[in-house]
Amino acid sequence: MSREEALFRDSVREVGERYVKPHWVELDEGRYPILEVASKLAEHGLVGLTLSSRYGGPDGTFLMASIAAEELAYADPSLAVPVYFLLEAAWPFIVQRYARESVKEEVLPRLTTGEAWVGIASTEPQGGSDVAGERTEARLVDGRWLLTGEKNMVTGVSIALALPYGGGFVTVTRTGPVEAKHRSITTMLFMVKRNGTVNTGFETRDYEEWGRRGIPTSYLRLNNAPVDPDFVLGEVNGGFKVVMEGFDVARILIGAAAIGAARWMLEQSREWIRGRVVFGKPISSYQSVSFKYAELSARLEAARLMVYKAAWLADRFYRGEGSVSIMDVANASAMAKMLTVELAVETGLEAVKWFGGVSYFKETPVMRALLGVLSYYVGAEGTQNIMRLIVARSLLGREVE
Repeated sequence: MSREEALFRDSVREVGERYVKPHWVELDEGRYPILEVASKLAEHGLVGLTLSSRYGGPDGTFLMASIAAEELAYADPSLAVPVYFLLEAAWPFIVQRYARESVKEEVLPRLTTGEAWVGIASTEPQGGSDVAGERTEARLVDGRWLLTGEKNMVTGVSIALALPYGGGFVTVTRTGPVEAKHRSITTMLFMVKRNGTVNTGFETRDYEEWGRRGIPTSYLRLNNAPVDPDFVLGEVNGGFKVVMEGFDVARILIGAAAIGAARWMLEQSREWIRGRVVFGKPISSYQSVSFKYAELSARLEAARLMVYKAAWLADRFYRGEGSVSIMDVANASAMAKMLTVELAVETGLEAVKWFGGVSYFKETPVMRALLGVLSYYVGAEGTQNIMRLIVARSLLGREVE
């Protein structure tokens, strides 16, 4: 790290210690509002970290965002707070890249102050990995788009509805025949609430989740929900590349958050295995435990470097360095998510075995971290096998199935 990046890491670590760590279990229990923490993140310039100063952002890099995601995940290993952070570092950046200037000037400065939210609405009931097969329809009627369909597993709908300005979602729609696949995908910023006024044409309800319960996930049922044409991101029928680019940068930050949670689980486990005595010796003295701990620690260091490489490539791409393509970023970000999430889940499974029966009780919070990282193991910005498919196609060609 540069000196600036190291100082930034230390400042985020302090924010985590002061405002996140004391409340993360309460957050996971639903007894502490995430907007209370989010307001502190906004005060310290962490909401919309990757946005330009033109829109109230701090001009942060994706490497800085990766550093922040890891530190916030270490402070909240259930991943609620880092998910809030990383969504607001990834998807508002895509709005900044592809929205019309009037939309950017209206929405993004309010996001950086904590008054607005921008999320992603892609997954549908039939699945989320086949973006080119999405069915939510957008029809242009009397000068505005009307959206009909259903989005599933959408993080932050109730957050957007609770914030003073409101917010919206980078929403994948179909504006042409299904047979056209990705060539008829249009991405829009569907606002559930704008300037304090709730939109029409949608229903929503929060799910009750097993883990990562401090941040709400909902469904969005759309029935002629209106979108102003100015809120189209990029070109009509050109939205596939927009949303895939968003997934690329989000996966980098998911990898960083998984590293933070895994680091927390390893450190919690270290104290336990050194103090837990079985057959007259601490269990850390047995090779079945100590060798696995060593292996996971080494893989953690390697996986962090993969995240940093992906972030470094993204920063070079967005600075316009021609030697780096968006496909380089996509491949590295898929590698980062594949390696880090699986490492975090394996770390959690080993940790609960090391803790034994006490890990099954809420008084031992390591299980909360395992449930948090499992949310990214089973989905969210692409399943683990989709990450393998992206990497395999990059290395072996598009014929890989």
